[in-house]
Formats: sequence, C-alpha cells, structure tokens
Amino acid sequence: MRLAFAPSTVTVRNVTAGRRDQTGRLTLTHVGDVTVTLHPMSRDELADWEWITDDLNIGVDQTTHRLAMRGWTVRHAQAGVVGLLFQGAGTRVHVEWYDPTSGEFFSSGHVTRHVRHGAAAIVNARQQAGHGLPADTPPAPVRRPEPAHADNYEGLHVRYHGSLEELHGDTFNAERCACGCGLHELWEIGARGPIARHVRGSSLAPARAA
Repeated sequence: MRLAFAPSTVTVRNVTAGRRDQTGRLTLTHVGDVTVTLHPMSRDELADWEWITDDLNIGVDQTTHRLAMRGWTVRHAQAGVVGLLFQGAGTRVHVEWYDPTSGEFFSSGHVTRHVRHGAAAIVNARQQAGHGLPADTPPAPVRRPEPAHADNYEGLHVRYHGSLEELHGDTFNAERCACGCGLHELWEIGARGPIARHVRGSSLAPARAA
C-alpha cells in the first residue's frame, strides 16, 4: 500500500564545501544549489524501518504511532538515493544519510518539523563526509581579474615592453602626446624631445629612473 502523497522537490541553497590544509586553515568553496526529490514511502517500505521509527514514539499507542508515521526516500537526479527521512504525527524529523562507499545509512540526528530541513541535513552530511552532490548548475569558475593597464603615466618613469624592439626594456619619462590623441610620448631621461609618440598604456609599466 502506498501513501497518497506525491513526490516533491527541495532545493538546498548555497551549499559550501570546507577543506583544511596541513596547517589547519579552513577554506570554504561555494558548490551551488542542490535539488533533491522526496519520494513518500509505502506502508510496506515503512515496515522495513520500524527498528528506527519505533524509537521515535513519543508515548502513544504503538499501532497509532506506526499508522501516523511517514517516511521519504530522498533521491538526487545523478546520485540516486542519498538519504531517508522519518516523521511521526508532525513531530521532528529523523534524518538518515546514505554513504555510497559502505552502502550503509547513517543517522544525522533530528531536525525541526519541516522535512526540507531534513533534506538539507542529508546534503550537508554527505558534503562533510566527502560525498558531495553535483550542483544544479555548477558555479562559474572564479577568475582572478587581469591586471588593469593604467591609461595615464604622465610624468612617471616607465619601462617600455611594446613592439618597438629598439626601445624594448628601456626606461623613459612618459608624457601625454601633445597632439591630444590621449596616448603617450616617451622621452629619454634627461632629453629635451620625445623618442616615440602615440604609445599605448598597455605597452608601459611603472619603473624607477635609471
């Protein structure tokens, strides 16, 4: 006999993974959102777990307790079964998470009356045990920003690394081009006139005077 409840989905938001290095320093990594589906258990399926659910009895008649008991098999679209949830007569939810290495279920304690909290406890327990679940949409890799090229080196000593081989690696004074193009003129240090004009800021880097 199957209970008259349809499967439901629960999305656990902003799942993180923690890892400590040899010095004990903790690094948290953002995994993303993880969605699981809660499939109601039939009476026959619940009977297989009475050795757990009977311990959740809060003092009512055993037959009444078993009739009021509800259970869910928690599944992930890629990982399959990831845990179990049990709740009797609206009380707190007992959580079991599935270890794919040993093929066993392990208790993760109890949560409040909301089964979505139980689903989150399963996802987090697996994450902590090293069996994290794939995120719904993997987060984009974090890229370090490329160093921005300054667009104004006016009055500074700069080192040239552009395409003019005869100037490459040398140090100059930089000034704005007199023509108003917004680029730079390069002056040899101590000279009275520019040695190159219309030089882009991407070809320059700050440097000390030679």
